[in-house]
Amino acid sequence: MTTRPDPTDLSERYVDPPRDHDFPAKRHTVPLAIGFPNVIGFSACIIAPGLEIREATQTDIDRLDELNKTWASTLSRMHMVPLARSSHVICIDEQLYGHYVEQQIHRETGKSTELRLKGFRIDDIYKMIVTALHLFRLVPLYVTRYFITEEYDKNFVYPGFLSAPVQVIFESRQRYAVPSGYNLTSSGTITCDDVIRAVNVLGKYYQYNNWVGNRIAVALHNFWNALFVRESTLAFVALVTVIETFTNLNKGEGNTAEQIYINSLKLVPIDGHDNAVTRERLEEMYSARSELSHGSYGRDGRVRLGLHLTHLDAKLSNLEVHLSTGVMSITAKMLHRVLFDPTITSILEGAKTSAQERRQLRKHLNAMPGAEASSSTKPALIQKHFGT
Repeated sequence: MTTRPDPTDLSERYVDPPRDHDFPAKRHTVPLAIGFPNVIGFSACIIAPGLEIREATQTDIDRLDELNKTWASTLSRMHMVPLARSSHVICIDEQLYGHYVEQQIHRETGKSTELRLKGFRIDDIYKMIVTALHLFRLVPLYVTRYFITEEYDKNFVYPGFLSAPVQVIFESRQRYAVPSGYNLTSSGTITCDDVIRAVNVLGKYYQYNNWVGNRIAVALHNFWNALFVRESTLAFVALVTVIETFTNLNKGEGNTAEQIYINSLKLVPIDGHDNAVTRERLEEMYSARSELSHGSYGRDGRVRLGLHLTHLDAKLSNLEVHLSTGVMSITAKMLHRVLFDPTITSILEGAKTSAQERRQLRKHLNAMPGAEASSSTKPALIQKHFGT
């Protein structure tokens, strides 16, 4: 009788490639303090050779204790997240993961990496993993501002700062909290296979020697801002921009609002909460976006503030929580749909020019079956918000 391999045994998922000594002998550990760790359905996940996410171990906690003895003032300035909190860590072995990524680049482009370009930014890898998690669930994270580096050929350990653009804030979840965060997993928790699947798609956008400026790259940039920028109104505008990125394809030709409406319903007829995406919901979204961009608050008597009202003035702003949650649910589902559709990703990544990218994606969407139009709302209303 043949026995099947144990799917929980990660030792056989990858065979370590040869160590590439052109990369430093460094291993990095980034705390990933998750507010509700039960959303992660694994204790350890080898994403690729030299790249792993796992629960924090006693060894991780002991290492932090040792660092505290030498780097106490530095860690205090970092407002560190204690690893003693129920949390996970991201582990990056430069020699192994660097070799793996370099081979991936060579396979895809046929080009070798110049020695001077073999430089890691831990921030980019951290950002990729966090984005991968959020593609499946809205994951509450505590602030992480640092990583730990071990130079294991020199037996030296020290902390380092993550750069400002990748700072996360736990409070970001509050503006998408009603109803509870979307769930695009198959089992209710994020599995190791989910993370690997996402990183396989996202990897090229976080490579250390490659710059990509297609629609996916723009959407990922805005998705990150929508998750973690402190200003809720800017986050909302970033969410709407993600939706437009994949649906506004005419560049001034024809009815812009109508083609965004049609393409949105083709890509996302149902949002991440399993609610129907309707013309009315899109109109409400663009009405708020228009007012945030152009003004008109106070003219209709909405002068009170609160969680359930949208407001913007020179001193403060507040976005209605149900609206922001609903738009996040649509946006996440759309990004999820695009990233994991090999036909769409090949169109966007294979285009040679922006015009070709737009034309081929429009042709693909035009061939998809459309959704039934809502008879209770006129297309002219959504056009009004684009026309201002």
